[in-house]
Amino acid sequence: MASRINIKPDARILVVDLAFIGDLLMSTPAFTNIRKGYPDAVIDLLVSPASRPVVEHNKIFDEILTAHYKRKGWTAVKKEASTMAERGYDLAICFHRAHGSLLMLMLARIRNRIGFTHGGRWIFTTAGVPFQISRHRAWNHLNLLDKTLPIEIDFNTPMSLELEPDAIHAVEGMLANLLPSGPWAGINPNASWHTKRWTPEGYAAVGDFLVDRGLTPILIGSPNEKPVCDHVASLMKSKPVNLTGETTLPELAALLSKIEVLVTNDSGPMHMAQAVGTRVVSIFGPTDPLRCGPWQNIFNPVQMNLDCIKCYRKSCTHLKCMCELSVEEVLETVANCISFPQNHH
Repeated sequence: MASRINIKPDARILVVDLAFIGDLLMSTPAFTNIRKGYPDAVIDLLVSPASRPVVEHNKIFDEILTAHYKRKGWTAVKKEASTMAERGYDLAICFHRAHGSLLMLMLARIRNRIGFTHGGRWIFTTAGVPFQISRHRAWNHLNLLDKTLPIEIDFNTPMSLELEPDAIHAVEGMLANLLPSGPWAGINPNASWHTKRWTPEGYAAVGDFLVDRGLTPILIGSPNEKPVCDHVASLMKSKPVNLTGETTLPELAALLSKIEVLVTNDSGPMHMAQAVGTRVVSIFGPTDPLRCGPWQNIFNPVQMNLDCIKCYRKSCTHLKCMCELSVEEVLETVANCISFPQNHH
């Protein structure tokens, strides 16, 4: 049984999560519970520069800080620790499982440090529990709070993403000028791992299917993912709207809030779409939707039944889970998903 930490109501709390976009959004249920438990506290969040835009307008936190020590060695860790020490935190809650983050908080002389304890991490913490790899990331973060703090934790808290007003305005202008016009559907053929990507041919078939159903497909992605989206567009019978690399992260979130459905691999945009209330058809291969799918939201996973499924490998010699996933199965899920109306923000 983990020990519980008591702090004053107006304490200074530092939350640390240097995860990628999708994983960071899976931490937002925990963020919500921390603020509910400590409404009078000063609560800051330390994130990586790449992920900052998705939480920059989160009203839970007093300040969003950017970390500059990740994967930069001992000197960078000590420098970050010195900066955090000067801010005088009473409690640090570390969702980031890297040993370097936990060491940084210990070097910062933060008296109370909550974090995951498996793999020797208990050395750096004053309270914590092991990370349970078979459970969802969001559940693990809520469980960490539940076992270490004297506050009520709601395990049904959904993910959240605050939309930026300027981004909403920009996207509304962008959509107003698109031809053909909406209603729109999103297609994201990208993912951080090659093994998590379904085939371009499959996504092209999805795009043509959406056109036949009266929806205008919009391809999305970051600038370096444009070749993948361009390939999908070249295989389609109807020309899609290709906004790959044309939106900032806040604008992408706003765009996802305006579409009817997103068809996507396991990726950051999958979680962004869920967090803004948009329906998602999620194609899974080497990862487990019960561990890393959207949290406490209705979504529509598509995954083959193979002996090697959910292997979590970033390389594969055959990639059957993606190459052999049928277009028909995905289209059936898409058809079921778009068969009822959706209320937009």
